[in-house]
Amino acid sequence: MNPLIIECNSLLKKSVFQYAFCGGHALDIHLGYATRPHGDIDISADWEDRNSIITYMQTKGWTVYEALGEGKIHLIADIYDQRLLKRNIFCVLPDCTFFHAEPMEDGIYHCDIDHVEQKKLDFVEFLFNTLTDSDFVYSRNSEIRQERDKAVLCKGDISYLAPEIVLLYKSTDLSREENKQDFDTMVPRLSNESREWLRDALVIAFNGEHEWITKLEEIHDRI
Repeated sequence: MNPLIIECNSLLKKSVFQYAFCGGHALDIHLGYATRPHGDIDISADWEDRNSIITYMQTKGWTVYEALGEGKIHLIADIYDQRLLKRNIFCVLPDCTFFHAEPMEDGIYHCDIDHVEQKKLDFVEFLFNTLTDSDFVYSRNSEIRQERDKAVLCKGDISYLAPEIVLLYKSTDLSREENKQDFDTMVPRLSNESREWLRDALVIAFNGEHEWITKLEEIHDRI
């Protein structure tokens, strides 16, 4: 297990909110080995826990910014002063070298994140979804859902987002080679049920027009 994941899990498990590792690290947790270097740590959490997460990270000495879009971020100095435009926040320690925030106006910064492998626990991105009593709801299309016990999996005391959901998020940006690599690595190792869920989700998310749909159907036909 990546020492960064163990360290981050130790930090977060002392909290009162639920969370799950997502992104490329979630795929590694699922497979039990490192597939490639990863740029940062991504955490999936419930939108309703947003303020609790911000407060918790701040009390642990982290600076918290909320994403605004178009490369802009807002420093959350007051929990009651948020823009709430996007579903992700950046938590940063002062010595983080790959995260750059240049001031633009009062409380607003231009953000630039270097695409390098994260070596120490100095940056965590939280991505917020909606959790109902029974379902995980995909943040970009509420028609796409998965049962909670299938959406969030566990290995030991580490919770992580199911790989088919991680790939769904990665499907939105095929300009990044690592997303294509993750698809090629992970899809042959998915269960039939997980591959079918991903295919159906892609059909809904992209109106049937996505190159991964064809690849998933080809795999299905070979099995």
